[in-house]
Amino acid sequence: MAVPAPGTGEPAPEAGVPTLLAVLRRLDSGPRGLTEAQAEERLAHFGENTVPAAHEAPWPRLFVRSLRDPFTAVLGCLGLVSAAVSAWGTASVILLLVVVSCVLRATGEHRADRSMSGLRELVATTATVQRRADEGAAPGTREIPVADLVPGDVVRLGPGDLVPADVRLLRASGLTVHQAALTGESAPVGKHAGDLPDAAGDG
Repeated sequence: MAVPAPGTGEPAPEAGVPTLLAVLRRLDSGPRGLTEAQAEERLAHFGENTVPAAHEAPWPRLFVRSLRDPFTAVLGCLGLVSAAVSAWGTASVILLLVVVSCVLRATGEHRADRSMSGLRELVATTATVQRRADEGAAPGTREIPVADLVPGDVVRLGPGDLVPADVRLLRASGLTVHQAALTGESAPVGKHAGDLPDAAGDG
């Protein structure tokens, strides 16, 4: 199945979903894909096909953030009340509980952030594209880093592949997509090629 990646950032026409022909014309592309020269020029113009990297919050910031937890706030208020009535033993125990609670929460969030970073590195970072050596050459397929995809590229998807960019289907046969991360739907959603995907229930 071949799909173009229309990541131009241009808004869709107000009249509705643009036709496949309109998309290809706007991207100055075609079903045969881009030439290597066009791809290099667009990569230099648009930049890499990546999302901004998520910066891990430092442990001290996570610790301070955990102080805003409602349970921790209640404990803090109880500690202040205990200190106000000179119940220093109780106040000390409550303060210890607050510190331990914040340390455990901050440590857990820090480990979760590191685990997420590790999972991102395990995700496939390549895509199969259809490109040509020059205008007169026959198109061929090859694997490239996802970061090197450009607007107008024709991407070939196979079973188990991740959708590497914002795409519009040119051809599809029995294509289903797991999009629980976007819509919460647990079952795979069928996708169809055509000028009006919404009419076919694609979303």
